[in-house]
Amino acid sequence: MMPKIEAFGETGNVSVTVLVDNRADLIVESTDTVKYYTDKPLLAEHGFSALIDLKSAHTTILWDAGVTTIALPENMKRLEIDPATIDKIAISHGHDDHIAAVTQVLKAMDLTPQPKEWKSSASLEELRLYAEGRRVPLIAHPAAFRERWGTKKDGSKYGPFPPPPRAEWEAAGAEILLSEGPYQLGPGCWTTGLVPRRSFEQSGRSSSLRYRDEDAFLPDDLEEDQAIVINVKDKGLVVVSGCAHSGIVNTVNYAREISGVDRVWAILGGFHLATAKDEEIQRTIEAIKSHQPVMIVPSHCTGFKAIAQFAAQMPDAFVPGVVGARYLF
Repeated sequence: MMPKIEAFGETGNVSVTVLVDNRADLIVESTDTVKYYTDKPLLAEHGFSALIDLKSAHTTILWDAGVTTIALPENMKRLEIDPATIDKIAISHGHDDHIAAVTQVLKAMDLTPQPKEWKSSASLEELRLYAEGRRVPLIAHPAAFRERWGTKKDGSKYGPFPPPPRAEWEAAGAEILLSEGPYQLGPGCWTTGLVPRRSFEQSGRSSSLRYRDEDAFLPDDLEEDQAIVINVKDKGLVVVSGCAHSGIVNTVNYAREISGVDRVWAILGGFHLATAKDEEIQRTIEAIKSHQPVMIVPSHCTGFKAIAQFAAQMPDAFVPGVVGARYLF
């Protein structure tokens, strides 16, 4: 059991803007706490990305980067979000529907120093620091960079599925920071690191996936799957998942465990219930209902059937998840 993080902290005045999601909608109505973007069309795709703005801490975090190199940069442009304002990037896991546009975002941040005139009095240290350029922290679990393979019952394999392009990201200006456990992104804002699998949840696991460790092909349980947890002052926890391969119930329970905060205010992101059986969907909803969240936004890989059940069974908390939505806490 992971002990409570004593210095977990808290923050206030937080916004979460969804930059990539499976669904787009121009005729949804905004509320005081959910602002939908309806000025112009945005691109939807089977992927996820969100911009987390810790306004009180003056820290902006890009969480995941969609499944193509097109949607995220284009939606940021249409939403008038300057990539240079991103302070940190965090990755939920190594699947391609969450990492595709990382390089494009890094390049758009213009981190490479441009030649300029220098006075003769400029010190070597000044020149060196400028030449190195700005580095943007990119936080991920080390297992995100595994080489993955599909396997069949007869022992045949399909692959490899290439790992995220670490060297390419570094060349574009990322400082890769690997953490198996929780990592602090700002005051009261942490990644979960590895989420222990303790519940009934199974739909986020695969019996056919393997990863290669030198000469061995080992079962791939996506140990890197993680979420972002924000402790919002006078409210409680905001949990932003990527795919929740470890289970959204496990994820929320672990968020409460590491933060020491029982109150769950909002749960956003993919719940990976698209392939789940009815029984697992129902048990998941009942477990989430027990936390009495004020806001629940199942999206991306949650699947229509599960989303419809969340909407029907938690009508007061349910909020439609669409690209461009900005949630205020």
